[in-house]
Amino acid sequence: MELSKEDVRNLAKVVELNIPDADLNTVALRLSSLLLLMDRIEKEIGDELDRVDPIPPVYPREEF
Repeated sequence: MELSKEDVRNLAKVVELNIPDADLNTVALRLSSLLLLMDRIEKEIGDELDRVDPIPPVYPREEF
């Protein structure tokens, strides 16, 4: 998946993240690369990943 600077700008707005215009191209390139690699991993071992429960995002000292 190749993201444009405008895509990154819109995604950042959703989470109220301000990315300077000078950094948008770099962020778009890096995020596009990460998503491409994640897609490749999913295609190669996706079935194995579906058989494993994810680790819940719990912090060691978090009170319940």
